Amino acid sequence: MLLTTFFPIELICPICGTEFESQTVGSCGFASKRTDFRPNYWGANPVYHFYHDCPTCGFCGSEQIYDIKIDNEEFIKHIEELGPLDKASCEESLMYKIERAMHCLELMRDYNIMDINEFTLANNWINAYWWANDHEHQKRFGDIVLDYFEKADHQGQVPDSQKLDILYLRGEINRRIGNIDKANEFFDRVLELAHAFPDKHKILSLASQQKTDPKEVL
Repeated sequence: MLLTTFFPIELICPICGTEFESQTVGSCGFASKRTDFRPNYWGANPVYHFYHDCPTCGFCGSEQIYDIKIDNEEFIKHIEELGPLDKASCEESLMYKIERAMHCLELMRDYNIMDINEFTLANNWINAYWWANDHEHQKRFGDIVLDYFEKADHQGQVPDSQKLDILYLRGEINRRIGNIDKANEFFDRVLELAHAFPDKHKILSLASQQKTDPKEVL
């Protein structure tokens, strides 16, 4: 069992220059996964500390994002207009913190500060979907993830080794947000590709299970 541990770090906001202390993850482990691949962590949920929000301007992102030099005045103005995050309950705070980090990531893409494709955005936004604390937000964030995965698929961004897994995941996200017919379409697509992916028997079994007798945990 690998419990979650944290240690303090000092960060300088690349937007407003504020120096502040945050915490980053030293170690973490999970006991199981949901059938949409969300980890169920041992001990404290480490995800809150995957992202760091500036207490002055509200810029939010991973520790690596803080190392990027940002001098785009329009981008800086856009971030400063967002303002610092409101402090809410622990669950709400996590959800809104991830959402802010994702908006900052999208803006960095829009202002050509980072080169980020749709597949990368889908894989980042999925944390917001995974840790939404009510169905309304789960559906909203799930729709964002599904939209990015669809665009990534159309643009050939999904690696061949992950294509079946992503098709299944798109089905499972649809199932969890209430789009049952759409979910079954994706599960059927996974099963139809069984002959092309003989080594993916676990995903094939999952697709069959989640269509006929869905479970919540792997």
